[in-house]
Amino acid sequence: MKKYLPFLILIFLVSLIAVSTYKINNKQVDAENLENQNSKEDSSPHFIKTKISLPDFSLPDLFKENEILSKKTFQKKYSLVNFFASWCTTCRAEHDILLRLKSEGIIDIYGIAFRDIDENTKKFLDQHGNPYTQVAKDSKGLFSKIINLNAVPETLIIDQNGDVVMRYRGNLQESSLDEIRKFLQLK
Repeated sequence: MKKYLPFLILIFLVSLIAVSTYKINNKQVDAENLENQNSKEDSSPHFIKTKISLPDFSLPDLFKENEILSKKTFQKKYSLVNFFASWCTTCRAEHDILLRLKSEGIIDIYGIAFRDIDENTKKFLDQHGNPYTQVAKDSKGLFSKIINLNAVPETLIIDQNGDVVMRYRGNLQESSLDEIRKFLQLK
């Protein structure tokens, strides 16, 4: 019996490891299934609540040489700021959403042309329509560093103090209109 004892201990340990591995694997599979189920229920991106206190800033207007977009521009209860570029294909995809939002007149929409050439931005807006109350230019991407912009398009909702309160990364979707409407009704 003594010579079988090490062998029995080894079998016991291997069995214990096998059972533990099986249980851990099942927990991981269950967690993945739950995560997949939740992501299938609503896989579209959403506005995310945030709090970014913008410093005083000044961006030149694209169309009017003497005007600027600044923190003082946001005097209304809420404003929407959309970073876009004429070279951005996803910006083109969301453009109709912005035009529809403008036609509803529920929020002022400001555009910031991100790292774009002025003539190209003007041509883009002339061809596709201009949903913006004012268009500023951030040719060097300096302002976008303040809010940690990674890519365009990106949309912000800014309160009357000039603070970012909602953020949407990526091109606006049909569901984004409902989110904006609901947000504005609650405020």
